[in-house]
Amino acid sequence: MRPQRVFFPLRFGMEHTMFRMLTSVVALAVLSQPAAAGDVAQYGVGIGLSPFGGSLNLAYHASKKTTAFVTLGGAPSMEAPMKMNVDDTEYTQTGGSSWVGAFLNHRPFKDANWFRVNTGIGIGNIEGELEDDAGNKYTVEYSENPVGYIGLGVGSSAMKGMTFGFDLGWLQTGGPDITKVAGPGADKSDDIDGTMGAGNVLPNLQLSVGYNW
Repeated sequence: MRPQRVFFPLRFGMEHTMFRMLTSVVALAVLSQPAAAGDVAQYGVGIGLSPFGGSLNLAYHASKKTTAFVTLGGAPSMEAPMKMNVDDTEYTQTGGSSWVGAFLNHRPFKDANWFRVNTGIGIGNIEGELEDDAGNKYTVEYSENPVGYIGLGVGSSAMKGMTFGFDLGWLQTGGPDITKVAGPGADKSDDIDGTMGAGNVLPNLQLSVGYNW
């Protein structure tokens, strides 16, 4: 069995600034939730932003405690903000995605409906490309379906009105297919597969805003 590794979209710089931003968003998500005594909504619509692209989220609130989501998401192919280094070889990373998912959110604590457990499945693909300065190119493709998701979230309540949310979790996949497609050097697909540039666990975080009625 291959070891668990991290997919490159979450390799952000400026860790201190990112932490302060996420702390602010979490506080906003908790404090901006409608009052517990408000009306429970039946439906909701929202948008989300994650390392795997933007998403459109359609919600059905079965109760104050449980919400089902159907989500359509993706991102055009673009260069990642950080380069990847494997055995002293630096690679420029490009990646894009296209996917749909179905997710179930549950709020398990009586007096903390701002806290959620989120699980579900996704179907789609994530395609990446790595290129070094010598012109050696590799494709990194996740196409095995479906993949499972589990995570925790704050905000995004089932009450009527505007909502904000933050989620942190991971996708469990079968791992990528890594293929050399161009370049004069030796094939380093196996070396890349053993690094933080490819893996069968894909960490994910998402910021979201929505409206319930």
